[in-house]
Amino acid sequence: MNSSKNTNKREKIDTMRMKDIISQLADIIYLLCNAKKNNITIILDQLTNLTKEERDILNLNFPNDTDE
Repeated sequence: MNSSKNTNKREKIDTMRMKDIISQLADIIYLLCNAKKNNITIILDQLTNLTKEERDILNLNFPNDTDE
């Protein structure tokens, strides 16, 4: 039972790290490339295997992005 609990905890930590990495990647693309949200989506599609639902869960917001 304890092993299962540790495995679940490890999976949650790995998921949180992956979310953090993807968010940081999106920020870098946005800030350094001055990319719009739809361009960032295209780039993330090429670099990751995230689904639209997974990207929505990350709630990536870009304040100065008016062209969607």
